[in-house]
Amino acid sequence: MKTISVQQFCLDYDVSQSFIDSLSDFELVELLTIEKTNYIRIEDINRIERLMRMHYELKVNFEGLDIINNLINEMNSLNKEVNELRNRIAFYE
Repeated sequence: MKTISVQQFCLDYDVSQSFIDSLSDFELVELLTIEKTNYIRIEDINRIERLMRMHYELKVNFEGLDIINNLINEMNSLNKEVNELRNRIAFYE
């Protein structure tokens, strides 16, 4: 599993560490702690970028980010289920 330190991520993306801490507090990102250093999984970066854009550009607060993230996850789950059902139907046609 590839990771990046929160400190390096914040430097690269010019974002405060308190933003990442708040995302963690709202369980929007899971931080890995290794030897007292927090890390972010590389696979979570796209989601964090999306949350950053919503927060900084659209002024969505953390409660709103939590709701939006949950809705996106639910929508992705439903899309996956629809595709699986379409494949099953196509198999029997």
